Order: sequence, then structure tokens, then C-alpha cells
Amino acid sequence: MYKHCSHCSRGIAIGMALVALTGFGSARAASNVTVDDAGDGVVNDGLCTLREAIGAANNQSSSAGCLFSGSGSPTTISFAIGSGLHTINVGSRLPPITVPVVVDGLTQPGSSCAAWPPTLAIQISNPTNGQYNGLSLDPGSGGSTIRGLIINGFNSNQGVNYNYNAAISIYMSSGNRIECNFIGTDATGTMAMSNLRGVDINSASNNVIGSDGTSKPYFARNLISGNRYGQVDTRGYAPSGNRISGNYIGTNAAGTAAMDGQSAATGIDINGNPSPATGNFIGWDGSGDPALMRNIISGFANSNNASIIMTVGAQGNFVAGNYIGTDVTGNTALGNGTGVRLGSNNDVYHNIIGNTGSQDEASARNVIAGNTYFGIDTNAANGTHDNAVIGNYIGLGADGTTVLGNGICGVCMDYAQANTLVARNWIVTNSVAIRFFGSGSFGGGATAAFINNADGADTGLPALDSRDNCVLGGTGVQVYAQGANVPNPNRFEYNWWGAATGPNTSGASSADGSIDASPFLAAPATVCSDTIFRNGFELQ
Repeated sequence: MYKHCSHCSRGIAIGMALVALTGFGSARAASNVTVDDAGDGVVNDGLCTLREAIGAANNQSSSAGCLFSGSGSPTTISFAIGSGLHTINVGSRLPPITVPVVVDGLTQPGSSCAAWPPTLAIQISNPTNGQYNGLSLDPGSGGSTIRGLIINGFNSNQGVNYNYNAAISIYMSSGNRIECNFIGTDATGTMAMSNLRGVDINSASNNVIGSDGTSKPYFARNLISGNRYGQVDTRGYAPSGNRISGNYIGTNAAGTAAMDGQSAATGIDINGNPSPATGNFIGWDGSGDPALMRNIISGFANSNNASIIMTVGAQGNFVAGNYIGTDVTGNTALGNGTGVRLGSNNDVYHNIIGNTGSQDEASARNVIAGNTYFGIDTNAANGTHDNAVIGNYIGLGADGTTVLGNGICGVCMDYAQANTLVARNWIVTNSVAIRFFGSGSFGGGATAAFINNADGADTGLPALDSRDNCVLGGTGVQVYAQGANVPNPNRFEYNWWGAATGPNTSGASSADGSIDASPFLAAPATVCSDTIFRNGFELQ
């Protein structure tokens, strides 16, 4: 171990240098406390543990061997524990953070996020599977940053948050940044060392998990993989405006293989209860660099798993510019059980998978491919309604050429009136391109208008509104009932289902003959060009 006094000046210098480098001006981060001991005790011995440093930051004063220097907010918690990789084994719950801080693992000598995969040298672990979170950003901590750490082993489903124990808990704290961490893996980013959950966003808004779309001198991307339940969740009162962008979720650090240990896990779960989750972004936000904001979300292969789930209270959220089911190239399948799942609750609506109708088509496009069961599944058994799937590659790789079909169907609307707009997608070699499954035994069928569809219309959608899609191979559209009837009306207009001679006719209330036209187009199909998609096929 290293004495605090022999390293405090070096730790402060390193911390201030990084603060200047990364844009946290001196007026914002003028105070500092340096961790120089990998232990977990609270002892006035001249050494500073992480536990003691959090206490000193919360109290804004020196204590228990930690020298608190300067003044101002946020407080940087720096690391100077010798050099190279050091593990802090946490034996009980760490103090929740209640002031703005920058917990900066990149201050540890030998640590760097300048290249990807990064070299991270501070590991926070829970070797006894204690019933608590790793780091907790609690009320008062808004505007904090957690950067450059490996956090693993917080895997208990009991204790302070029960089934929501997480590596990083953000509770009623907004405007935080989680950057360049390995969450749920070892230091190499190749082996799972599970937490129960990766990042838990509870009743908190405007947090950035990963990249905000601006260029930095380091990678803001997180590796969030191998965690037992969810990798990133929102929940609680009105979680809104959060950005989950630019991360590798479910893969190894290279983005080339699925992580193990995810048999019961999901990728990202957006929900809000009792107040809705609104305006959250998964991937591109429409303004930042789309390459920096692209998530790779793959490796959740169990039949009940999905890379993205939007359930109770998910309203008006956006999924754009991601690779869902593929590796980092977008052209090799890694797979999920399902790519994106919506529902089933009557307060799941106005979510957009892809383009809002006014964005750059290529930047907003999700690649949803190589998934075992469904590309996109909307379950309206309990009233999910008025969502949109616009401008995606479904079953097609990022290059627009490689065929990576989803197993059962590209886009599935299941049970009652899903009121789903499916427009301007390329849908390739799935067993069924678009499936509408009705059942008289389920309720639902809300009639609220979908305001922000591709045409800018403010009228309610039919149960299925399918237009301007390019279907390459597969069996086209499948519409059938189970029980009483299929909810009507359905609309299939100007979709390019078959031969290169043109789309199906306008005004069809159900699948007309041209939907079964043969032969189907093969990828790539120049007839379905981006120019055509931007202009739309519609003639009326």
C-alpha cells in the first residue's frame, strides 16, 4: 500500500490535467480527493480508500486519512494506487454519493480510454456477492461523471434495491455521465463477471450513458455486458431525456462476439411507473455524430430475451442508428431472441423505431438483423398502440447487401389493434416479412392518434398501416385471426413486394394479389433505392 501524503500531489496533478483535457473547466472542478489505497476500511491512518474518499467528497472536507483540497463543484475523486490494475473489493454498501463528483478511473497511472478497447486499471468488485449496489448516485449528485472503471460482482437480488441492485445506480439524480467503463466484465472485456444489473436509472432524467455525440479525446463508449438481468434500465417516476448511446451492450469489448452469462438477460429496458418514461434516446438523437452514438446491442439469445424492451409507461421514445443483432461491422450476425419488443400495456405508445420522418434516413436507420425469433415484435394484447417502425434494415446488414434474416418474422404485430405504422423499411428473407396476428380473446385497440408519423398526419392509424416498404424474399405479408376475428381496417399501400415492375396497388384493405407476386426481389435491389425511399412511393 502507498501512503496518502507521498502521492497526494501527484494524484491532484493527474486529476487536474485530465479535468482540463476533457473539458471540465477549473471553475467546475476545483476540489479533489485522491484514493491511494485499494482497501475498503475507514481508518485514520494516512491512507485514503474509495469508501473514505466518497465520505470526504460528500462532506466537502478532509476525513479518515483523505486530504480534501480546493473548493468548487464537482469534486474529482482521483486514483493513485501505485500503477497498473488494482482491485477494490467492497465488503459492504459504499456511501451513496450525494454531491456532484467526477469519479475518474483514468487518473490511475496506466489507465487510458484514448484507444478502444481501453486499458482500465481500477476495478471495483463485490467478491462476496453482498446485497447492495456498486456506486450509487443519489439525490444531490446531479451533474456527476463516472469514468474509466471496471465494476463487477454486484450480483445479489436481495438487499437495498432487491431485484434492481446494479453496478451503477442513478436514483433521483439527473444530468450525469457514465463514460468508458467496463460494467459486468473482467478487465480484458472478454469474460463475464456479472452484476445483477448494469446501470439502473430510477426516477432520473437527462443522463448520458455513453456518448453525447460530440468528439472527445477519449472514447465515451461503455462496455455493458454479461449482467444477469438488464444491462441498462429506466424505471420509476418519469425517467425522461436519457441518452443510451454509443455503447457495446451484450458483446465483448471488441464488439465481435456475444458475452456469456446472459441467459436470462435483456439489453435495454425502457419503462416508467407510476409516471411514464418519455423522450429517451437509444442510439442517435438526431443531432450528434451518428457513428459515435451507435449502440451495438447483441447476444441476448434466449427465446424470451430482447436487445430492447419498451414496456409499461414507455411513451414517445426513440431508437435510431443502432446495430441490433449484429457485430460491430453490422454485417455478421450475433443475434438476440428478439431485436425490439414493444408492449404489452395500454400506456406503451408513440415510440419510434427508426426515422421520425424528417431525419437523415441513413443516420436514423437501425440494422435489426440475425435475431433468432423476431426482428420487431409489438404485443398489443393489453392495448399497446400507435407506434412506428420507419426506415430500417430488417434482416439486411449495414452494407445493404448482406442477408441476415430474422427467424420468424421481420415485423410482427400480435393481438388486437396494434395501430402500427410500418413504412420505408427494407425487409429481407424472414420467414414472414410483416405478420399481423389477431385474436378475439384479447382486448386493446386504443384509437388515440399517432401524431408524429412519416407523413406528418394527425389521424389515428389503422390496425396495420404498411406503406413504402421494400420486401426482398420471404412470404410477404401474413394476416390471420385466432378466435373471433382480425381487427380492421388494415392498409397495405405502395409496398414493393414482388417483381421489379412496381409496388402493390393503393387502397388495399387487406393483402391483395400483388403481395404474393413472384419472384421476390433479391438483395441488393436497386429498385428500392434510398432516393425512392426519401420521396416515398405514394402516388395520391
